[in-house]
Amino acid sequence: MTPLEELAIRTAEGDREAFAELYRALIDPVFRYLYWNTGSREDAEDLAEDVFLKALLSMGTFDPRRGQLKAWIFRIAHNLLVDHQRKRSRRRTTELDEEVEDVAKPAPLQIEDEKRAEALRECLAALPSTQRQVITMKYFAGMGNSEVAKALGRSEGAVNALQHRALRRLGETLRDLGWE
Repeated sequence: MTPLEELAIRTAEGDREAFAELYRALIDPVFRYLYWNTGSREDAEDLAEDVFLKALLSMGTFDPRRGQLKAWIFRIAHNLLVDHQRKRSRRRTTELDEEVEDVAKPAPLQIEDEKRAEALRECLAALPSTQRQVITMKYFAGMGNSEVAKALGRSEGAVNALQHRALRRLGETLRDLGWE
């Protein structure tokens, strides 16, 4: 049993400090996964909060014999993200034009990093959902293939194939946009 799974058992028994440790260990990868899938810091923060609330409320149902805790947490994150995207696609949003004058101009390097991040975000958004999930879980949340497979309910072979196709497509799209 991994240290995270031991924390999960202690959490299910009511140990608040165990849940705090679990939260500290997983909040960054969960947030990064959600952020790169939503493109919004606020949405990612809200969803991450919901992930850990749902995990806390459901911790008694976690069974370490059925898989790793990290995969279980990311399965919750994936399901909440899918629900969020469905609600968002149904809801019509109107963007307000706000003219905000920037007092300080960002440094050129910062602008370049922001442009690259925006290009990558656009390319990720263009990927089919399952490919995007695999890429964000692996590269932004630091998960292994077996964890991604369990979180998405797929085989490791399917995850490998999805990753290969997604990386090829990302590379082609970024080259087309002039990012070598």
